[in-house]
Amino acid sequence: MMKKSFIIIIFLTLAVIYSCSEDFDPFGEFRDNYALTCILKSDTTFQMAVLSHNYLPPDGFDPYTNTVDPAIVGADIRVWLGDSVYIFNDSSVVREDPSRYGTPFNFYYNTGFKISPKQKIGIEVLLQNGIRLRAVSKAPDKVSFDKESDVIIPAVGSNLVRFIWMPQVDGTFFSPKLRIRYLQNENGRVVRKFKDVPVKYVERNGSLEPVFPQPSNNSIVIYQLDAITRALEEISEGDPNKSNYTVRQSLIFDVAAFDLNLSRYVSSTNQPFDDLTVTVNESDYTNIGGGLGIFGSYIKSNYPTIRFLPDHIESFGYNFLLDE
Repeated sequence: MMKKSFIIIIFLTLAVIYSCSEDFDPFGEFRDNYALTCILKSDTTFQMAVLSHNYLPPDGFDPYTNTVDPAIVGADIRVWLGDSVYIFNDSSVVREDPSRYGTPFNFYYNTGFKISPKQKIGIEVLLQNGIRLRAVSKAPDKVSFDKESDVIIPAVGSNLVRFIWMPQVDGTFFSPKLRIRYLQNENGRVVRKFKDVPVKYVERNGSLEPVFPQPSNNSIVIYQLDAITRALEEISEGDPNKSNYTVRQSLIFDVAAFDLNLSRYVSSTNQPFDDLTVTVNESDYTNIGGGLGIFGSYIKSNYPTIRFLPDHIESFGYNFLLDE
């Protein structure tokens, strides 16, 4: 999880464009501004934060001409959970993605806590220049699943697989994810793998493309059985030896409930959400006092009941592994 977190880059482009004319400046005077991104999680003790600031592009117009990393180092970041306080350490890692910056990716982290449902949380950042950034929030409740949710794949007489949960506070967004667990024999070495399942496939430009569920305030998600079937086929695509694959009986279905801050951010940006990638622009939602950015949290809940039928898995030529 930590390695995955290390390679995630949170891009902050707060470019201020200015005119070369001394007589007329349509964009106003450049002012320093600071941005904080911190999404606390319930499913891991690895918590992460990123600090950055705005900048003037070298040519005055194109922000992508800037090659100086706007990340801020050396700040004091503290998170409060009730009476407990957690101090974040600053660190960096070599970038593994294409980037115009030649320097390492800078971030802050703490590995000592998880958040709990309905927990009040707060954050304070003290920059070396004396500026403070603050934010507060409240973690969402744990997701409670409805008994009408399906438990068997494939269900008798149905081409759909439904997951239903209880609504929460108005404005709460949810992010569902369904994954197939399987083992693959790679030259005698058994490797554990996962396959993300889309809700459906759609035809675009003569090929089928997966459509994954996006965060929304809906308290139900419906998967097409054909999509699950195709995801199972893709596990061994190009490999004629299907016996190299063993599919586990139970799948993983998680729903992440976002706090209201994160829900409003997702609603305002209307973008796909990755729990470690947040883009902050001047026009986006922000809840950071003294600056820009987003401080939020999510509570992830698992629905442990969903199962494959053995005959369905064996029809693909795969082995079936019964969970203990």
